[in-house]
Amino acid sequence: MKVEITRNPVIVAVSFCAVLLSGWIVFIGSKNPPVDRRVSNVALSASGRWLAAGTAQGKITVWDQTRPDAPQELTFPHGSLNDLHFSPDEHVLAIASEDLGIYAPAASTASRLLRSDHANYGSARFSLDGQEILVITGNALIETIDARSGAVRLKVCCSSIYGDAVFTPDGQEIANAGHWPRLWDARSGRLVAPLTANREISTFRPITFDASRDAILMGSQDGRVYAWNLKTKRRIAVSPPQPAYVDTIAVLTNGWITFAGFGRDVQLWNPDTGQRRPLAAARPTSNLVPAPDGTSIIFGTADGTIEYWDVRTEQRLRSVRIPGL
Repeated sequence: MKVEITRNPVIVAVSFCAVLLSGWIVFIGSKNPPVDRRVSNVALSASGRWLAAGTAQGKITVWDQTRPDAPQELTFPHGSLNDLHFSPDEHVLAIASEDLGIYAPAASTASRLLRSDHANYGSARFSLDGQEILVITGNALIETIDARSGAVRLKVCCSSIYGDAVFTPDGQEIANAGHWPRLWDARSGRLVAPLTANREISTFRPITFDASRDAILMGSQDGRVYAWNLKTKRRIAVSPPQPAYVDTIAVLTNGWITFAGFGRDVQLWNPDTGQRRPLAAARPTSNLVPAPDGTSIIFGTADGTIEYWDVRTEQRLRSVRIPGL
């Protein structure tokens, strides 16, 4: 007697899909995770000797620009990279991430954790003597940290991690951005002055200083740059808006101020005349850094390069690709 075996077409189809799915999972699992080539942070030392650049994943490259063909590569696997900043004496690079680290480029040794408390450090800036690092944490606390021991010296409440905290040029005060831009005494933590009424303007992010105008500048979510006189604490200028957040600002010695949203065109603004114009094809994904000549800027891009642009001629001078990206 002949026995016929019947197959349920639904069962066959489901089995076939399961085989395809398992094969796809194996294929995906065998692939390397994608490399994020976007340069998120750039830092230049005071003399211009050392240049550092990093991706959000914590891949950091440091160049001695007297020997640009011998870059130092390190990985800081402590969450998303938020900031890089050199000490005034150029001996130490501060690394702000979920934890706070430091790296000595001249020694070429491994980076060292200064704090491993997962506080999510939004920025890291050195005091004038290099003995303290000013940070803003994910808990909205402004702190100064001993650059050797990692001990907290001063704690001020409150700001927001979306916003820089920096020392003023004379080192006597701390300025913070975020929802409530303010100035604080750097020794006592006493509030010196608010720069706006409570939530008067959209949240501020980057902070920089304009020595020629004795001004503090902050970039806002409303696409503008705001300037206050450091002595009077009064607002003295506001830039025309751009159609994006202002994520970074750099002041040049020829009177122009550059600013941009990440991935957007760099804008040039002269507060004295009110002029604003775009710097065509310059699209940073990192902070803008003034070059030592005072008339050009340095920044990172989405394809893993560092670009140098002359603002006077509005031309790209050169680009450097980060190794391994």
